[in-house]
Amino acid sequence: MNSIKSKVISGIFWQYAQRLSAQIVQFIVSLILARLLLPEDFGTIAIIGVFITISNLFIDSGFGNALIQKKNIDDIDCSSVFYLNLIISIILYAILFCSAPYIASFYELSILTPLLRVQALLLIVMAFTCVQNAILVRNMEFKKNFIINISAVALSSIVGVVMAYTNCGVWSLVLSQLTMQITCVIGYWSLIGWRPKTIFSWNRIKSLYQYSSRIFAGSLLNVLYNNIYNIIIGKQYSAELLGYYNRGVLIPTILVENGANTLNSVMFPALASMQDEKEQIKIIIQKMVKAVAFIVFLLIAILMPLAEPLVSILLTDRWLQAVPFLRIACITVCFSPFILINTSILTSLGYSNLYLKATSFAKMLAIGLIFLGAQFNIYIMVAAGSVGALFSMIITSYWNKKLIKYSLWNFIIDITPSAILAIITGIGLYLFTLCKYNQWSTILIGGTCAIIFYSTISYWLKLEPMVLFIKTLKSKFK
Repeated sequence: MNSIKSKVISGIFWQYAQRLSAQIVQFIVSLILARLLLPEDFGTIAIIGVFITISNLFIDSGFGNALIQKKNIDDIDCSSVFYLNLIISIILYAILFCSAPYIASFYELSILTPLLRVQALLLIVMAFTCVQNAILVRNMEFKKNFIINISAVALSSIVGVVMAYTNCGVWSLVLSQLTMQITCVIGYWSLIGWRPKTIFSWNRIKSLYQYSSRIFAGSLLNVLYNNIYNIIIGKQYSAELLGYYNRGVLIPTILVENGANTLNSVMFPALASMQDEKEQIKIIIQKMVKAVAFIVFLLIAILMPLAEPLVSILLTDRWLQAVPFLRIACITVCFSPFILINTSILTSLGYSNLYLKATSFAKMLAIGLIFLGAQFNIYIMVAAGSVGALFSMIITSYWNKKLIKYSLWNFIIDITPSAILAIITGIGLYLFTLCKYNQWSTILIGGTCAIIFYSTISYWLKLEPMVLFIKTLKSKFK
């Protein structure tokens, strides 16, 4: 148990360090690129990203998670998955290469043809990292993941900025992403000792597929849900408006969703190794829910009121059309960490069938709401996604009571104190923004006061995450 605990703590540290460092670099680079490129450039890449993301999901097909979840794996399992991934990636690249002109015609963007044909090379490149990444996560060697990803982000950022400064336009985004994935391949093959053997077993693939097929189906719905805005906005509206949406959701996504993914990537292998200790899993999940709610709700309470001055300073006034999308996205991402926690419980305990049921129902409901919202206007459509995310959180929590005796009511009790305090903090900060101070003063003074108020009241109320944080600080300075 102590070994698992130390691995979890170490994993969270390195994963958070990796994501935080990468996010800081990528965020700074995105601010630079926002000044050099046009909104339609980001919108065009977002459209291409839909096809790359869905295709990449078919390449992995849930086998990565299956290798992590399976109690014992060997070279036959890993090699079989590696060769299958590579074959599928080549087939999918050929399909995208041939269909690129038709996709460009559908979106009425002729430049999509060469862009998609070049960026689709990512599929073949990423096929060389699927198994290595699964082995790394399975062994919880997150320090290596930190080294690989930071190197890739740094190099790709340099390529992107240099190309943008030399007026390469949208191609700077394409080549930057290719550089990042190629660097990751080099890193994984250098630091992960495993190499594919000349062996292949359909029986092993079939065995892994029993688990992976359900993960794949659920993940496919997730990907469709996450990209549904890009599909609809890119077709029904314009690449320019899609660019505003894309930049608008950037800040809350970086701060909240990526942080949640950090926790999830560490907790999945940790919980998988504790499959028979349900009571201990419940304790861990409950502490995690309280900590996530405490941090996420504070971030949202600050982001929503300060959205306009933040966009104006960080992206310049020409991006102010992104403000409504940023505020709506804040509501949506509130639920994302808890959805990930719920699904992590199901997948780590081996209930891929329940994961598929929960994810299928939740995402189909959310997609239906988004399509319904699209009949009115773009803002109602994006807001409908927030409602869909709320329903997804409730639906994916359904089996928690049966599996680990953690009911939806227990969950509500755990998050309510932080939620109420965040709402009060957010209202107070919004009222402060009405005073019409200059943008820097509004952000610095308002944001600082909000954090101080939230922290002080939470300590006075003895909220568990704050009390634990203070105790940790005191122990460090003794």
